[in-house]
Amino acid sequence: MDRLGAAVMLIGQSVPQDAGDLVFQLPSVPPGWQFLTDIIPAQLAAEKLAWLSGVDSDTFRYSSFIVEDEYGLLHRKSGSPNDKK
Repeated sequence: MDRLGAAVMLIGQSVPQDAGDLVFQLPSVPPGWQFLTDIIPAQLAAEKLAWLSGVDSDTFRYSSFIVEDEYGLLHRKSGSPNDKK
């Protein structure tokens, strides 16, 4: 990747140290917790990149709808105690 000007970061378990520019070794985890080691490093990296770019990662940039009550996108059922008359 050096020829293309890119830096490569590898995150995983038992990753060879020379496999990328930066290697982040994760400890072994039980299979039921694998999802955490799969997504959290990527989420942390995305948050840091957003911060470096001056983007607020805690707000929606694109959304096709706004949810204003506990019913979400579903229409209220008639007779609901929350219906305004």
